[in-house]
Amino acid sequence: MKKKFKVLTGSLLATSLIFSAVDLSGSVKAQENVPYNVLSVKDESGDQMAINGKNQLANDNKLILFNDEFSYYTETQKGSMEIVLEKTGVNTYRVVKDTDGDSAIPENGLVLSTGDISTTEIRNFLTQLEAGETVTLQEPTEKREQKQSNSVDPTRASNPDGAVFDGFRGPDQLIVYTPAFGESTKTNQYGYEITVENGFVTKLGGGNSKIPKNGFVVSGHGVNSSWISSNSIIGAKVNVSANGVVEIVQDVESFQYQSKQAIDQAKSSIEKAKSEYLDVAFEEANAAVQKAESLLAEAEAIKSSDPVKSLDRTRQATQSAYDAYYYSLASHKAEQRAIWYRPEETTLDGVKQVLDRMEKAGFNSVYLETTFWGYTIYPSKVMEKYGLPAQHPRFANGDYGKYGKNLLDAYVKEGKKRGMTIQAWTDGFMIGESSIGVPSQFAKYPEWAAIQRSNTTGTFQPDTASKYYWLDIAQPDVQDFMLDIYKEMQADYDIKGLNIDYMRYPHHKFEQSYGFSERTKQLYQEKTGIDPYKLSPTTTPAEWEKWLDWLRERENDFVDKLHVQTKEMNKKFMLTATPEPGPEAVQISDWQEDIDGVIPQAYGHDFNSIQKTVTDSKKLMPEGTMYYTGIYSFYHHLSEMASVSDVMSAKYGTSGVNMFAFGQASAPSVDALGKGPWREKAVNPGEEPIVATHTVLKNIEKQIMKIYIPKGAVSEKDGVSLKLAIKKLDQAVKKDIENSSAVFDSTVAKVEQAVAEGKIDAVVGSRIKADLLDAKMWVNYALNHQK
Repeated sequence: MKKKFKVLTGSLLATSLIFSAVDLSGSVKAQENVPYNVLSVKDESGDQMAINGKNQLANDNKLILFNDEFSYYTETQKGSMEIVLEKTGVNTYRVVKDTDGDSAIPENGLVLSTGDISTTEIRNFLTQLEAGETVTLQEPTEKREQKQSNSVDPTRASNPDGAVFDGFRGPDQLIVYTPAFGESTKTNQYGYEITVENGFVTKLGGGNSKIPKNGFVVSGHGVNSSWISSNSIIGAKVNVSANGVVEIVQDVESFQYQSKQAIDQAKSSIEKAKSEYLDVAFEEANAAVQKAESLLAEAEAIKSSDPVKSLDRTRQATQSAYDAYYYSLASHKAEQRAIWYRPEETTLDGVKQVLDRMEKAGFNSVYLETTFWGYTIYPSKVMEKYGLPAQHPRFANGDYGKYGKNLLDAYVKEGKKRGMTIQAWTDGFMIGESSIGVPSQFAKYPEWAAIQRSNTTGTFQPDTASKYYWLDIAQPDVQDFMLDIYKEMQADYDIKGLNIDYMRYPHHKFEQSYGFSERTKQLYQEKTGIDPYKLSPTTTPAEWEKWLDWLRERENDFVDKLHVQTKEMNKKFMLTATPEPGPEAVQISDWQEDIDGVIPQAYGHDFNSIQKTVTDSKKLMPEGTMYYTGIYSFYHHLSEMASVSDVMSAKYGTSGVNMFAFGQASAPSVDALGKGPWREKAVNPGEEPIVATHTVLKNIEKQIMKIYIPKGAVSEKDGVSLKLAIKKLDQAVKKDIENSSAVFDSTVAKVEQAVAEGKIDAVVGSRIKADLLDAKMWVNYALNHQK
């Protein structure tokens, strides 16, 4: 047994904890009569260490606790010191092993982490923890955090640092908005907000939050966004002092409030599902509510005698209530449920584990990053032909069993077994980053490099903004090389589409703008007789705009060539783009004849923000373009409930969702999606629009007979008549798809008339109409993009 050292002596009571502040070493030192509640961990000998943070990547000189709400991995830097713990009791854990960073987080377990730079005390404590040893998590039943706000009800004058920003909230600021400010905070989506009513938090996250008349909103950006999100739960108590100090308190009452709210939400959702005749998992939902109520009653009964166990039961009740809510949500039969993912696996077991988790969530499409940092994830003959490394070095020595070293082949075939297709997500012309060295393409072909105007060195350099290296899009040889790579992927692997990323020059101001390689300047000079380096937006504005237009045409030429190439090989192959907000989103209209689908990146986490991004993008593309919504729930490490909310908001008005990214997914969110909106299998309408159409029409027929008629949403006579109309439409799509549009229109009109005459429940009629219009759009997509 290793020699133990004492960090804290004396007992730790579950209530009325008495502590001093945590010192810089991370130790907790006994000091009487100074109230301070500290989350800490104690080993078998009684040695104890304060935990300085939860689910935070910044772990230098700190002891950080990671749980499965964060992700499947800690995502910390190599060189960290980490101890993996497996739960054995209410607050006891068994030491499993130690690692050097980026540890796998056990489901319902913990990881203790400190950085490569850390204190002797923290490292000594972690070092003495032995495999098999039991440690105890000492969690205070009250957590109290305070922070000075930058402004209450800011104005341009009172908060000059936020004057030019939405809601007058500046970078890294903490702002309080009361009803005196107005109806909403007017903030953008790049932050985090909590809504407080009657002293309790009632809503988490979002931008431009509505300000309640009986409360206020606390809003943060940057570091203060993190402070709010890490200290807030539904039910937390929040107070703002006269001088603007924000205090957030979590105690047993807060967690009970949260649990009661969750139970009420679940019951309300179940009743809503009944009233709207939804096809949901009522049996599972009701059982989960009953379990939640039983657990909460048990927690209430023991909250005085055993507050630690009471808190544990309260949390279990909340989780069961969440599950009830998920079961009460409808699960669509046809929609894209996609996930972006940069693979890391070097074994077949690793690939299977990732795909099993994706399948549990309900994903039906994986946007697998097949090229990054200038390499392919599979052994590429095209790369070899150009004298370049055949495969990304991480995977070149991988062992994927019967798939050899071919990671892409493993994902395609193992994904298919689980009902998931693969779309190739590519980094396009961005091929490296300065910290990982010179890209292999530049070592072999330095003339291929994209050059900024400010770069007069005569050689390639990383982007002044991102530190990325870029191939020069305008050069014909570079375009040919990229086309060859994409042709190889499509020809050799059963991928369903290509998601193009980084297919334009980076958008920079004049001096840092791109397009000034010798070859590209030569091409422009041959065409116009003008050296573009001599142009500027101030001295030659008209010629400068012509130069920018010419560069944009070269980008568009490449996408057009790629479109022609993919469709010649397979008419059903999808070409999709994922524009970021800003210039790239506006220029998406250049590609309206060349891409099949658009996935606008919706950075916000509320319905209005997400829908605004989608609506604005739809204005730029023709009808019939397949639309999905790109959301960032996993990347931002949102809670399971927030992830489900994002998915439901993003699905509205589109044919599905793309989530970024599975590298940051968490077990609770995966479980929530699989129990909730993605409970049932779904056909992907972009890949199989006609199959999706038939699936939706058959499901309408089924619901008429199994739910709507028996539950009284429509009479038997009118229901059977509507079912026959849907069946007729289904046959029209099968037998005469080119002329099915008129049958769609007449069927929609029949539904509208039935609603107007009161022959069918209005909500049911609206849902059937929406499904019919989706199906009609998918048929048009098939006619316009797959033939």
